[in-house]
Amino acid sequence: MGIRFLALFLCVSLWLPAAKKTTGAGHGENEDLILTVTLYTDAAGVKEIIGDDMGGHYIVAQVKVEPKYGKEISIDRDDFQLRTDKDGERTKPLAPSQITGRGLVLTRTGGPGGLGEERPRGWSIGGFGMGAGSASGASDPNNVKAKMETGDKENPLKKVLDAKVLPEKKTDQTTEGLLYFPMENQKLKDLELTYGGKENLIRMRFK
Repeated sequence: MGIRFLALFLCVSLWLPAAKKTTGAGHGENEDLILTVTLYTDAAGVKEIIGDDMGGHYIVAQVKVEPKYGKEISIDRDDFQLRTDKDGERTKPLAPSQITGRGLVLTRTGGPGGLGEERPRGWSIGGFGMGAGSASGASDPNNVKAKMETGDKENPLKKVLDAKVLPEKKTDQTTEGLLYFPMENQKLKDLELTYGGKENLIRMRFK
């Protein structure tokens, strides 16, 4: 009976699809530094490391930079680039302020009862296929005005991203932090991280 059950279990296991791998590690080095990176490609992994899934729109890299031989190096986040084999898309990491910036707000100034109604839209603008006109009463452009949100109240997510981001600085010490790449719906095997210029380039795949 036990042997028959084991055989059935093995058959079922072979039929089931393999779980999608969403976290992977990579390692590379050049003449100046050693780079160790863990990549989180899905919302669950991003939430685990940040505490927020960032809407599922970002891939997050946990980066450790180790200067060699006591050299002082310059860490610049723009030296990193993430590329996907899926369609050739390339992206550089965004700063926390770019991710959590206060966007455009559409305010309905007329309509039933004459009450104003504010609807935050991020980067959306009505009339350009981004849906602002779907708000009740907002289809009439005479009843809508746009303004940029301002104020001193800081987005709580920005504080977290600022605290965890890979710092930009000159250093001869091991430095760690996160990079936030605006990319989604990617398979780990398709991703390549590059660092540096042509003469001292690091290319990294993940497994």
